[in-house]
Amino acid sequence: MHNHKPKYMKLKDFNRQFIAIVLLTLVWMPTQSLAQTQKQDTTSTYLLNEVRKYFNSDNEGAFYIAVQNYRDYYAKAGNLHLYYKGWEHEILYDVNHNHFYRAMRKTTTMRNDMKKRKAEDEYYSATHLLGIIYSLRGNLTLAHQYFERALEEVDHSQPINLVNIYLDLANIEMDTHPEDAMKHLNCAIDIIKANGGKYEYSDAIGFKVIVAYAMRDWNTLNKAYHEYMKLKDTLGDEFSPTYYHYVRICKNIADHHYGEAIRLTNLLTNTTDQYKFQTEIYELAGDTMKAFEAQKRYASVKDSVNNVIMSEEMMGSASDLALAEMQKEECSERSKRMKWSMFALVPVACLMPFAACQRHKRKYTKKLQQQNRELMIARDKAQEAERMKINFIQNMSHEVRTPLNIISGFAQVIGDPNVKMDDEERAEMASRIANSSNNIVRIINEILDISGKESINYIDKNDYISCNELARQVLRPFEAKERSFDLRFETSLKDSYRIQTNRREVEKILNNLLNNACKFTEHGSVTLSCRHDEMDSDMVCFCVTDTGKGVKEGEEEKIFEHFYKVDVYKEGVGLGLPLSRRIARQMGGDVMLDTTYKEGSRFILKLPKE
Repeated sequence: MHNHKPKYMKLKDFNRQFIAIVLLTLVWMPTQSLAQTQKQDTTSTYLLNEVRKYFNSDNEGAFYIAVQNYRDYYAKAGNLHLYYKGWEHEILYDVNHNHFYRAMRKTTTMRNDMKKRKAEDEYYSATHLLGIIYSLRGNLTLAHQYFERALEEVDHSQPINLVNIYLDLANIEMDTHPEDAMKHLNCAIDIIKANGGKYEYSDAIGFKVIVAYAMRDWNTLNKAYHEYMKLKDTLGDEFSPTYYHYVRICKNIADHHYGEAIRLTNLLTNTTDQYKFQTEIYELAGDTMKAFEAQKRYASVKDSVNNVIMSEEMMGSASDLALAEMQKEECSERSKRMKWSMFALVPVACLMPFAACQRHKRKYTKKLQQQNRELMIARDKAQEAERMKINFIQNMSHEVRTPLNIISGFAQVIGDPNVKMDDEERAEMASRIANSSNNIVRIINEILDISGKESINYIDKNDYISCNELARQVLRPFEAKERSFDLRFETSLKDSYRIQTNRREVEKILNNLLNNACKFTEHGSVTLSCRHDEMDSDMVCFCVTDTGKGVKEGEEEKIFEHFYKVDVYKEGVGLGLPLSRRIARQMGGDVMLDTTYKEGSRFILKLPKE
């Protein structure tokens, strides 16, 4: 079989990505069949399900509340093992969201808590977590040391804990010592088989295909692959699908089915893994140009993640440094006060403390003035936050209550057997109920969407789209609706003109802009147009122009604030424009209001060609 390694990527790039996948599996493994020794009560099951529900979401607040409730329950029950499992879930959540500095601090705090409670049997857990954190940060040497230490600390009578550590060791040794990686993996598989864990066993066999691929051991890969697919057919719900797409990709590469392997990479949700696989597949297939393009996209995504990690760690370090400086200043102030007491007892030196006092007074006055300025800024921010909160509550109260009242009222009428109505009336009421339900879903989706976009700084741009074709497609649903104005499309671009962007996000922005235009236009027209940007030839403009009421002077930027509404009586919660601008900027473009247009409103979506 082919034993060629790519020029653009070293095999060790697999380590960080597959560890990330494994940790999501391992965080729940103690609750699978291998670890269950007694039936959980209803409360503990509910608490664990709440933690699971938010583990893969970006809703930090909800997750932290769920995991705190989980910890409090087991602390009160005196079950320290599951209490620290709650800590593990929270730390792994931070790791999964690239908050490595935060995770490191929490792991240290957890270790100190273990010492305070004298929970020596749980020490291995903190050590193991440190190994995971260092492995995902790319420091495989330290990760290996912590995993080896965890093996020494762990209670060997609890096999599931050994399995986790062996699997992590296999991950970090896939590149440098692939034979050792396979040995560790086989140790994990032996323990799983001895304890009858079907779900974990299928998961480990899938991972074995990947390790065999890393070794270029095609014979072992084929055997593991056939066993894995057999388990898929026989285990049913007890089969682990974690590595399913990865296993099929490795098998197709081994069989030289490169086209199918590329197709399967597009099913991966992790774009870093997707581009990494594509780089190697294209190079093995001899298409160096596509391999180079895939490697560029891989490097871009990886750099974006690394920048997030670096920024988070720098912010955490800066916070710690500021705290240390404050403590240093407090110590200095205490020292000065002690010196002043000593000087007061020495009349001969009375002039020296007087001069120092004046200097201290000036310094203190200056510091006090700075603190006052900072307090004023904090006050203004608090007032603005309070204003946004009030706007949000008012908007949500109105926007949700109205469709709920419609649903409740018409549902009562339809359900009342004493009310006589014909089929047309019943159909009209059912339509109103459906529209109101859709409005509530739309509002919730807008809130979830903007909260999700606030947590990321990069959007994939993997779609090549025709600007004209996309614009016409977005317009079709609006053309089908009844309206009192003309709906137009204009373009100065050729139908063959294409850009590289994110199709779904562009459609979302244009839908927001067109919805606003139609909402505020009663007569005249709404026009969607496409053109090159006059100032920058590398940018393309989608313009939505209407003959509606327009935007008042002084509100040009306020309309891009969260929950701000030009007309409080119009439908919506004031999130469409701020969400559209944020998405556009994450893709390298922008959304702006054309203040030179006075016949209504004109919003411009600018996007780079690629």
